[in-house]
Amino acid sequence: MKHPLQNVNFRLLWLGQSLILCAVQFWLVALTWLVLQKTGSGTAIGTVLFAAAVPRALLTLVGGALSDRLPPDRVATVAAAVNTLLVASVAALLWLNIFELHYLILIAAIFGISDAFLYPATLTTLPKLIDKSLLVQANSLMQGGEQITNVIGPAAAGIVIGAFGLPIAFTLNAVLFAVGGVFLSLIHQSERQSEAIAPSVSHLLGEIMEGVRYAWRNAAIRISLLIVAMLNLATLGPLVVGVAKLVELRFGGSATTYGYLQAAFGVGALIGVLATSSIKSVRNPGLSLVLLSYGLGIGTAGLGFVQQQWMAYGVIILMGLGGGFVGVIAVSWLQEQTGAAMQGRMMGLLTFTSVALDPFSQAISGFLMDIDLTLMFVIAGATMLLTAIVTSFNRVIRSTT
Repeated sequence: MKHPLQNVNFRLLWLGQSLILCAVQFWLVALTWLVLQKTGSGTAIGTVLFAAAVPRALLTLVGGALSDRLPPDRVATVAAAVNTLLVASVAALLWLNIFELHYLILIAAIFGISDAFLYPATLTTLPKLIDKSLLVQANSLMQGGEQITNVIGPAAAGIVIGAFGLPIAFTLNAVLFAVGGVFLSLIHQSERQSEAIAPSVSHLLGEIMEGVRYAWRNAAIRISLLIVAMLNLATLGPLVVGVAKLVELRFGGSATTYGYLQAAFGVGALIGVLATSSIKSVRNPGLSLVLLSYGLGIGTAGLGFVQQQWMAYGVIILMGLGGGFVGVIAVSWLQEQTGAAMQGRMMGLLTFTSVALDPFSQAISGFLMDIDLTLMFVIAGATMLLTAIVTSFNRVIRSTT
């Protein structure tokens, strides 16, 4: 095949993941706005998101290891079904006019468990369906779809919440998860793992440690994963939680405005992803991550001082541009460098650094913005700039090919 879209299984994976990621973005905006409107507390937002962070962080590596032992598309399908039920339960509570913060905390925690298996499984499925020579193209398409959903999901959430209210918004959110899961369930791999029995706990832990050692022995992978972790820890919370408070304090407190600002990052990231479609390889992906760290550090700190909506849109779009460009290169490079037997575990580590830490970032941001919103953005930006400065002098980053 000369193009990934000629592969029917790839098309199903692309459609399924795109819908699920759209639903995730929708969920994040709707959940954040729900807690903000009901409590007015950044600490409450941080607590709910932190509840998702702990199980996701603890179990992401387990999800990656299981994706090496079990059919990853089936693991992703089950996780999507669990997410559907969780979001539907929030919708049911709202239709019954019930709001209890401890219910949301419990639902968020279970959602975090499900995500710990969903993300590594979808990332592991791709290289099993596509030849390595098509990975950059395939990842460009996958992340292009993801960035489109990053535009559509938040904007749709803001529009639906503003026009129809939170109960309808969460109901639609559940439908998106369900349809995405159906597409994943239709994937058929000609070669399934011969061992479809889950390993023992001790065996599973041993495989996880084997994957960690594999990554640690490769200096380029080790440092790049560290940079990705810091990118997400320092910037994702301010972009999600901090921007919500920014809208409330400076831009009129509209859910639609918040959704559009979240979508702006997706617009920039989509442009960055499309720019990679003409690039077959990058000589130094580690250095690209360092340069992104500088840009995101400056952009994050700058958000604390914007007073006009157009300025916020501009800064967020530029931040998304860098993130989209580097995202495709980093994932493709890791998939190319990783043996088939280790794909799940490396994708689990990548997920841990790029996804599992997001709620921690959101929780910390929620706590800091209750102290001072501008200070929160400045601290986050300074953390990213410090990471960029330290890693830019590393010889491994400069020489990685």
